Amino acid sequence: MSIDDKLAKATKTLCMAEPFYGIFLMMMNKQWDSKSPTLNVSKDSINYYLKINPEFFESLEEQWRIGVIQHEMLHIAFFHIELAGKYKDKKLFNLAVDMEVNQYIDHKYLPVFNMTLEQYKAKYDPITEDLHQRLKSGELTANEYRKEMLKIPPRGIYIKDFKELNLKDRAGTDYYYHALKEASALKPDHPRYCKALNDLLEESEDNGYGLGEHEWEAFENLSDAEKYLLRKQVDSMLKEVTEHINKTRGKVPGELADYINGLYINEAPRFNWKAYLRRFIGGSQKVYTKKLHRKYNKRFEDNPGLKIKQQRRILVAVDTSGSVSKDELLEFFQEIYHMSKLATDVVVLQCDAEVQDVSDFSEFQKTLHEGKVAIHGRGGTSFTPAVDYYNEHKKEFSCMIYLTDGEAPMPENKPLGSILWVLSSKSKDCDHLFPKIKLN
Repeated sequence: MSIDDKLAKATKTLCMAEPFYGIFLMMMNKQWDSKSPTLNVSKDSINYYLKINPEFFESLEEQWRIGVIQHEMLHIAFFHIELAGKYKDKKLFNLAVDMEVNQYIDHKYLPVFNMTLEQYKAKYDPITEDLHQRLKSGELTANEYRKEMLKIPPRGIYIKDFKELNLKDRAGTDYYYHALKEASALKPDHPRYCKALNDLLEESEDNGYGLGEHEWEAFENLSDAEKYLLRKQVDSMLKEVTEHINKTRGKVPGELADYINGLYINEAPRFNWKAYLRRFIGGSQKVYTKKLHRKYNKRFEDNPGLKIKQQRRILVAVDTSGSVSKDELLEFFQEIYHMSKLATDVVVLQCDAEVQDVSDFSEFQKTLHEGKVAIHGRGGTSFTPAVDYYNEHKKEFSCMIYLTDGEAPMPENKPLGSILWVLSSKSKDCDHLFPKIKLN
């Protein structure tokens, strides 16, 4: 059986045992990577993907492959990668999140779960130490050492290892982190002193503990905008999996149910677009007809009636110059999303010092869901090209809305139709732009 077939089999088994996480895994991009220490979550633009060392994966017993994959899926679903930068002690944080997610995995899928930590250390620590010495002496090359280490089954961090701490079950990352932090400061003569915890904290990272490697440094310095986009990707996946599960009468895991229910409550717009569009736009440039089978056509008796409905069509210019931050761009597209929900046909024009892209917002939204956000521009700023485009295509639009930080003079040519300047919440007062509003 090929390595791809083994991964497919593990995915199928997970789908049968835990349909939610199995489908979640099927949606996740996966990549074989011999340079990866074991198995870990990585990032490509605003997408997560699963990086798997093929030698590590093949070294695992068949049922354990399911456990290590579900372990990583839980890290993503619980937003542990996003939380990594919040906690100062990285080693304690890694222990806390591993302890948390392993409680949601069937014990039969967890490597050497039935072996206590003491038994595991007694059996495998001498092997690890011997391999270290052979590497140090030059008897083993780094590659040979890595291959030998992969033969040692990984052991997860389990709540049962820390009985002295009387930890609650499934209590959340923050609870476990602070409980472990408090316990790590206790002296050996304290009744709640936990030797297992202190031994783990003194161990090197290369000790076989943990089902997957945590390579989360790349996520720690992300901007708020990048974190927002990553979270939106996971939110979108969670909703899609939930909809599939509901159709097949499956169950959403209880640990995620409350969060997923909250995803269906949209964030409120910063501005009352409904009232504005009704008052400011007036007539529409886009008309479509709908057949009504409940009404008869007065002119042609055998034909159904027709309903003529006008739909607003607006041009929304987005300032994509270098002075506009990623946070401001996110703010702009959040507002455009709310405009599009008001029976409005939105065309998005991206412009810095020149028009860079013109496309329907529905197309942009599709690229957002696919994790291929296409922001064009990031150069200098000029409002003139976008206004010129609006003037040239005036008959196609009811009005123009220009989302910007305001860091440019008024356009050389006056707009021939209605225009509203919308300033970001971070922009300075721009008296030269009128009429205008500022997002709060």
